[in-house]
Amino acid sequence: MLPLPPATMYLASSFVWGFLFWMMATVSMIYQIEMANLTPLELILVGTALEVSAFLFEIPTGLLADTVSRRLSVVVGYFVTGIAFVLAASFPVFWVIALGSFIWGIGWTFISGAHQAWLADEVGVSEAGTLYLRGQKLSSYGSFLGIGIAMLLGSYQVNYPYLLAGYLFIAWGCFAWFGMTENNFKPMDTGEVSSFRKMGKTFSAGMLIIRGSPALLLLLAVGVVFGTFSEGYDRLATAHLLRSFEFPSPYGLEPVVLIGLFTATGSFLSIALVDLVEKKVDVDDSRQIANVLTVLTILILSSVIVFALSGYVWLAITMSILLMPIRRVVEPLTTAWMNQHTAADVRATVLSIHSQSDALGQMGGGPVVGVLAREFGIRPALTISAMLLFPAIWLYRRRDVHIKEQEE
Repeated sequence: MLPLPPATMYLASSFVWGFLFWMMATVSMIYQIEMANLTPLELILVGTALEVSAFLFEIPTGLLADTVSRRLSVVVGYFVTGIAFVLAASFPVFWVIALGSFIWGIGWTFISGAHQAWLADEVGVSEAGTLYLRGQKLSSYGSFLGIGIAMLLGSYQVNYPYLLAGYLFIAWGCFAWFGMTENNFKPMDTGEVSSFRKMGKTFSAGMLIIRGSPALLLLLAVGVVFGTFSEGYDRLATAHLLRSFEFPSPYGLEPVVLIGLFTATGSFLSIALVDLVEKKVDVDDSRQIANVLTVLTILILSSVIVFALSGYVWLAITMSILLMPIRRVVEPLTTAWMNQHTAADVRATVLSIHSQSDALGQMGGGPVVGVLAREFGIRPALTISAMLLFPAIWLYRRRDVHIKEQEE
């Protein structure tokens, strides 16, 4: 049975990631708000801890993936993520949750970039672009299972799904160790040098590729912009629903059950939207990807503003549901676009640098939005977070950069 074909393993991992991540995510904010009683600023700082670790470790782990083994990097990432979840869910105290978030950031950097680069190596860039979208769709299918278990267990104790997700991530790391192959990985040839110097040469090569590619520079800038926006929304959206409104409780349902139902609806819509994009968008056409990302960004910005300013709880809930599928399509399209402009031997490093740009934006924007939420309230903070997306729209519209680069 083991190991699995690379495409099958990637799709299975995508399903499992959606399953376990959403088992945790469905309850994590409720856990932090109701069980740990974190303030809006503390909620933001928990996210900032995640992004600080992502910023610090993205490039080192990306270099490890490019110079040692992308398979090993992914497997280590699963183990570290599981440990982080178990720690954070075990102690409803701010500093422990923040520490767990920091450790999770390290785990994520081992997976980020390395998993996508591993797939591109094993199946080729063109086929990988299609599999990224299919993986996103399977991740949405997996989220249904994770949300269902979170609703069931969370009704008894809100941190139970969080704990279970951590233990299962560790178990999946064991499976991935035997299930992943690595037949086409070729470490960057830097001559007979030490491992650290080899990593340094790989990083330098990755930076040279980025500096020489207007498209990659643009995507790094967009990564900073999206990071600045997303930290405020991700950390305050649930708090906005629970604290700014009289949260509905039809039939006496607990908030964890209702939020699980809303999340499941968003996952269902994600499948439909990813399926549509997979059929209609040529992932080998940078200009077409830029057009789609422009439209998606406009939709995200307008939906968050309505979410923040609405005085009606059901309208706010509707916007939060619609934002899920829109945001989930952005990542695979961006990854496919970056792969078109990146050499295979530094692909994980370049993708990690892009993830680091997102972390940089979240580190800078998150605390500012947290202070705004403390001083002026959650609604103004969320509105300002949405407005931060305007530069991304302008950057995407610079299609002449991509067209010129393709012609050259």
